[in-house]
Amino acid sequence: MSADQIRAHLSQRASHPHCSRLLGFKLVDFSIEDRWLEAEFHPTQQLANLRGSVQGGIVTAMLDEVMSLSVLVAERFTCGVPTLEIKTSFYNPLPVEPCRARGQAMRVGGRVAFMDGTIWTPSGDIAARASSTCQVRRVKPASR
Repeated sequence: MSADQIRAHLSQRASHPHCSRLLGFKLVDFSIEDRWLEAEFHPTQQLANLRGSVQGGIVTAMLDEVMSLSVLVAERFTCGVPTLEIKTSFYNPLPVEPCRARGQAMRVGGRVAFMDGTIWTPSGDIAARASSTCQVRRVKPASR
């Protein structure tokens, strides 16, 4: 996929009936060469915990989304990337307001990729950071 095709594909992601839509995903930018992706999330009150901030598992899902997409962008959507392991560290509550997150593919190998992610509060404080490992499932060319 070209950069323009990737941008078009990711720009439509929030309108598809899957997790991206639930999280309020909106593409901000990405770099194929530098292997990162940045997105906004627009959480709703349904994603809040009892204290009124975004529930921690949802924050982790947002980070998982941008980290996984960073590998998909780096590999031009020629593979699948199921998460094998994820670790999230929480620093500040994430208000139920639009926020920004960035995923970075640190290393992409033949079968495994390693990623980092950060999500910021609307005021710019780090809400959480994560590191993750995913399996890289290469798409096999169709036989003739």
